[in-house]
Amino acid sequence: MIVEQYVHTLIPQDVQFCPKPEQVSRFVDGLTKLGAAPLDAKLKILKPSGRVRSFTDPSTGEIRTIPGKEIVALDSAANLGGIISTLDQYVLAMEGHGPPTLPAFPLYVSGAPFADTYAFNVHCCVEAGPVSMSDLGDEQGGNEVPVFGESCRKQSGTGLFRHPITSALIEVANASCARFWIEFEFGKWLLPKIDDSLNILNPAITGLANECFGLVFAQGFHHF
Repeated sequence: MIVEQYVHTLIPQDVQFCPKPEQVSRFVDGLTKLGAAPLDAKLKILKPSGRVRSFTDPSTGEIRTIPGKEIVALDSAANLGGIISTLDQYVLAMEGHGPPTLPAFPLYVSGAPFADTYAFNVHCCVEAGPVSMSDLGDEQGGNEVPVFGESCRKQSGTGLFRHPITSALIEVANASCARFWIEFEFGKWLLPKIDDSLNILNPAITGLANECFGLVFAQGFHHF
C-alpha cells in the first residue's frame, strides 16, 4: 500500500458524540499550552457554503458533485462559539508546521528518522451523522466496510485499518464510525513507526483529549 499523506485520528467511543464549542476551544488552547500544537498556527473554520462544485471523474467519466466550503479565519479559539454553535457540520483547522516542542510521535521517511521541518495540521471534525473511520485502502480482503468519511450503515463496531507499510490488518475496538473526530496531519511521505497497534500518540495529547471532551478515544488513521 502506498501512503502519500498519513493522517492519525482520535475517535471517540461514543459514535453520536458532538462536542460543545467550549470543549473544542479548551482542546485547542490545551494543545498550545502542552507545546503540541502546530508552530505559527493559523486558525480557520471550514463550514458548508450551500454551494456545490461539479467535476468529471477521470476514471469513470461520471459527473460528480462536492459540497462547497466557506472558510472563516479566526484570531483565537475564543471566537469559536459564535460560529459553530449552530452548525452540525464543520472543520476547525489549526495549520502550521512542526516539529512542535511535544511532537505527536517520531516521524520517518523511507524508514529513516526525519528531523527537518514539516507541514503539521490539526483538525477537529464534525459531521451531521456518523461516518466511517475505517481505512482499508484498496485491499478490502473480504471486509465490507464503507471507506473513510462515508456514511455508516452499522454505526458501532470495530474499526479496520491496513498497516501503511505491510498492509497487515489492524482492528481497533469501538472505532468504526463517529460524528466527531480529531486529525493530526503531517507532511507528505512521513509516517510514524507502527507495530501491531495504533496507540502511538503521545499520552499527554490523548490525556488532554480525554479531559477536554470527557470521554475515551480510540486511535486510527486514514490516508490519501
